[in-house]
Amino acid sequence: MAITQNISDAFISVNDIVNNFIISYTGPGKIIPDSKRTEIVFHARRCLQEFAYETLKSQFTYTDSDIVAGTEYSLPSDWVSVIKVEISGTELEESADATPDPGFYYVNYSTNKIVYGDGGSLVLTYLSNALTTSESAAIPKLAEQAMYSCMIYDILANRENTRPDVLQRLLIEKTDKLEKAKSRLVFSNFSS
Repeated sequence: MAITQNISDAFISVNDIVNNFIISYTGPGKIIPDSKRTEIVFHARRCLQEFAYETLKSQFTYTDSDIVAGTEYSLPSDWVSVIKVEISGTELEESADATPDPGFYYVNYSTNKIVYGDGGSLVLTYLSNALTTSESAAIPKLAEQAMYSCMIYDILANRENTRPDVLQRLLIEKTDKLEKAKSRLVFSNFSS
């Protein structure tokens, strides 16, 4: 059994955000002339904590090669919502019945367990609240610009010689982009 990121067109990994940030915002003649990767990773994780899992959900895939039909299995501890369940390559639909028929699955939200109507090889795609535990986490691209703004502000706010007027402008930009990302994500459907 393994948990990996599942990056679709709507998601980007934290590692890619860090790499893109280094290319776009650091170096001679750029807004952050000198910065180490470890500093950027630290601030990327801090920004994710600030955004909170209610706003930015990361997407992971859990796999297990030997699922027995009708048996309850514990969902990963960091799950927030199930996106898609596949057994042996066939996508299942969610059932309201605690003992689902083949082709269906049931989530017991009180025990955080899932029951499958089929047996075989499982691929479970779910949204997670474990944003800061892995650079392989995939977050919605709708929040990408907000992440960059947050990281720029946080890095420069920790530097001694950053002008106060620049920090004020960056804080306003960070807040604005975060609010736009939140409002866009509220209406997003990540089930496809």
